[in-house]
Amino acid sequence: MNLKKAQEIIDEIIGENYVIYKTEDSEKYTFAYYKHLNYDCDDQRGRLIGVGPVVLIKETGEYKLLGSGEMVFGDYFDFNQNFEEPIPLNSEEIMAKIIRHKYVNEDDMFELQIDWESKFGDSNLSITYRKEIDFKKYLVINSQNMEFLNFIKLFWTKLGLNFEVLTEQEILLSRNITVA
Repeated sequence: MNLKKAQEIIDEIIGENYVIYKTEDSEKYTFAYYKHLNYDCDDQRGRLIGVGPVVLIKETGEYKLLGSGEMVFGDYFDFNQNFEEPIPLNSEEIMAKIIRHKYVNEDDMFELQIDWESKFGDSNLSITYRKEIDFKKYLVINSQNMEFLNFIKLFWTKLGLNFEVLTEQEILLSRNITVA
């Protein structure tokens, strides 16, 4: 695969803020995966929805940017038979990921929910978006499980993040870790 050509496709279609970070080869294809310059692959702020990697079709020499539907329903990924389901993270690993990103991704909340539920039962978590609240800076979580809400408050305190209790079942959570 000509990585320069693959990067040109990314620059032209997606933008220059994305760079190739790995390639993967199969019998019929070579894939070039990209990530945002400023964010890790597992940070939602750098994710794009609806587009996949650049693929080189070896038989024809054609390069193209895959769409998400092609990735899932095409034969592009049939070669990857060894796909393993990700192992859920524990709260310490989730905290380390948040600190690395200096940001709380929505996935982090759902991973916290999975970790909590594996230990203690139903968290009854939902995330609410309100037009008056900047969802890039804050999350509003709801739960009828007071123990889970107390766990989240303690978790946020350990991270040094601000939170505000809005109602008995609702907390406004800051998402950005600011470095002093």
